[in-house]
Amino acid sequence: MDRKIKTISDSVGDLLVKQIAHELFNHNLYRTFANFFALEGIVSLEKYYIARAEEELVHHRWIVDRLNEADYDFMYPAVEAVTEKFEDIVDPFKLTVLKEIETTELINKIADEAFKECDWQTLTWLQLKLIPEQHEEETTSRTALDIIAKKDDCSIYEKAEEVYELLKD
Repeated sequence: MDRKIKTISDSVGDLLVKQIAHELFNHNLYRTFANFFALEGIVSLEKYYIARAEEELVHHRWIVDRLNEADYDFMYPAVEAVTEKFEDIVDPFKLTVLKEIETTELINKIADEAFKECDWQTLTWLQLKLIPEQHEEETTSRTALDIIAKKDDCSIYEKAEEVYELLKD
């Protein structure tokens, strides 16, 4: 790698470009969930998933900014269509947990590659931005699933408010 041209290797850069598509897919998936809850009349869960979708756009921008700062030449990747199916109000939360675990694994692969390439700038950036953010996203997703799936006397609307409150920290 010629650091006079770019400060990121092709292997790390390619993984980051793939991550852009992943973050945009997550955005689209969460907007799909928001639409589902809007049609169900559960406004707090609609708002929750809109906010989660917006976070995915922020992550996408962080990655694009990192690539631009590193002078990495790339084309925007294609984003797969959302095809996930869900039958009830718990399914989107189960799918969210799985998607966030997948996201963590992808980010960890980027960190592994940056370490292998001795790309300390990207590794530091990941440790300061994406890794802690991803920890928070996984934790929030699991907590939201626990709230929605718990068997108690609370109505779905009460649970929805509790889930929405998770984002107000």
